[in-house]
Amino acid sequence: MKKWIEYIPFIAVTAFFIFNKTLGFETAPMKAAIVLLAAAGLGAVFCLRRSSRISPIHKGMVAFLVLAVLAFWVLPTGAGKLVAAYPATALYAVLFLIAVGPPILGREVFTMHFARKTTPQAAWETNVFKTINYRLTGLWALLFLCFLLLGLIPGILGFSGPAYGIIFEVLLPTALMLGIGLPFTRRYPDYYQRKLGLMPVNQSAAGPEIETALQQPQRNQTTIKYDHIDPLKKEEPKMSENPTIVAINGSPRAARGNTSMMIEMLRDPLSQEGFNLEVINLCEKEIDYCYGCGFCLEKGNCWIDDDHRSIAQRLLAADGIIFASPVYIFSVTAQMKAFLDRSLAYGHKPRSSWKPGMSVCVSAGFGETGVGDYLADILRIYGAFAVGTLTAISVGPGEFMGMESVTARAQDLAHDLARAIKGKRRYPATDRDLRFYQFMGDLVKNHKDTVMQHDFKHWQTQGLFDGFEKYIQQTTHKPPYNPQVRDAWIKELIAQHKKKKKGKKSGAQPQPADRGPQKAKNCAELLQMMPLGFNKTESNGLEAIYQFEISGEENFTAHLKISKGTCTYHEGPAENPDITVKSPAEVWLAISKGELDGQQAFMSERYQVEGDLSLLMKLRSLFSG
Repeated sequence: MKKWIEYIPFIAVTAFFIFNKTLGFETAPMKAAIVLLAAAGLGAVFCLRRSSRISPIHKGMVAFLVLAVLAFWVLPTGAGKLVAAYPATALYAVLFLIAVGPPILGREVFTMHFARKTTPQAAWETNVFKTINYRLTGLWALLFLCFLLLGLIPGILGFSGPAYGIIFEVLLPTALMLGIGLPFTRRYPDYYQRKLGLMPVNQSAAGPEIETALQQPQRNQTTIKYDHIDPLKKEEPKMSENPTIVAINGSPRAARGNTSMMIEMLRDPLSQEGFNLEVINLCEKEIDYCYGCGFCLEKGNCWIDDDHRSIAQRLLAADGIIFASPVYIFSVTAQMKAFLDRSLAYGHKPRSSWKPGMSVCVSAGFGETGVGDYLADILRIYGAFAVGTLTAISVGPGEFMGMESVTARAQDLAHDLARAIKGKRRYPATDRDLRFYQFMGDLVKNHKDTVMQHDFKHWQTQGLFDGFEKYIQQTTHKPPYNPQVRDAWIKELIAQHKKKKKGKKSGAQPQPADRGPQKAKNCAELLQMMPLGFNKTESNGLEAIYQFEISGEENFTAHLKISKGTCTYHEGPAENPDITVKSPAEVWLAISKGELDGQQAFMSERYQVEGDLSLLMKLRSLFSG
């Protein structure tokens, strides 16, 4: 679409101001002009909407033109005169409504359209991005209100003359826009992210980590030492040079229980790998119970103002995640369960970050494996997968059964976690991933028009409905496939089955196989010895020439001629071979000795075949050795 279409609404509004001053109010040319200008603006907006390039400013401009048409044609003695007398003020009033209306109605806020042009798509659903845009929208709504009031001052104070109109309707609003609006809009997002200890991002960021760009702590500064970091509270985070792994401890004993001891087993090996371990004890935080109201599904955030929101942000910003809890009545503790229940807003929104994580669980002798697996599955709520689970049995404080084994397992998992983060590894997808994707995708689709509107928008924006591979960020390996090989194999199976049944009925005894060719030391010797293992009874009058073009460690061409129930070896190429096998010497030798599956080797293109593929399938029965 032509870029100039974006300027039509602005040109139409500017033309309206000019015509209003030159043609005069209630003149026939003015009435005709406003209709044409509104039509041009509506046409441009329609085209921009189809290409998803329409902005709130475009909507405001066209809304103003439509309002002018109604004022001039329907209410010329009332609203028409007001719009004619204060056109700029009327425009500012419309823009003010465009800014304040959507947040009140729960729709996308004013600045979102512009922010998406400078922010990676993966960050659009983060709370940080939304908070920034809510605040910027509030600023612009306040500015539009100021512009509106400035435009009314000349009329209220009785000032007359075009100079006052230019000063109060154009110059002062422009000064506020250039001096406050634009600089604040440009600088505030970076300031706010740094205030939270996050790395500011823009559209130039690249790489698979871009989804968590608004969530990753800045390097070369102090790492956030968790206290109470809430996006809505102005607290100065402290940062650290090393990447951080955040552990959520659900034990009500905080740092005095077995769960905490197991977490601390991970600290030294993680430190050796260059990672900070940050522990958040849920019992020390204020986390209210989930009321099950579903508000977070509709709006994307829980309305309860407590510590949960800031803890969730720390998990989203972390390089790795650990969920830890003792077993209480065959499940996690009340503290951990309350935290997880309050994470519903994240539970239906798969993230493409797939950061490494692990789970930790201890019991008095029953349930730690099941609860550990449960916590490992729950990691996906915060965009993580489990590299493993650390479990132990301990009845009293520090009374771990097999302490040496528990410590060794902790060290192994810590190194696995660190390597997975450093190497940006992604473990293979599992059946649980598939079941989760199928269930959650169907659930979100079925409730897209009610409680899961926000979740459905997330799935659409992230392209998750495109398929399971999009969700797991992995692709299916598709080796080369030749349907002729399968058809020839099935025909050979059927033929062999019929021969077996026929042999049983006739009482014929199978001939002992000559294993001579398998004793060959190289491929040339193998082909020379193949006639020794020829099964005459399997040839059934077959007339064929097998040619072999051997490469690699050996480099030669030879062929086998099968005719009148005999097989002979010949050096060099045949004049008209029925089938030609092109293979490295070591591959064909391994296949002939049964060390390599011939069909799999063919499918993976380790050797090639030209000619009648059905003859390839007969080799096994024709040469028993």
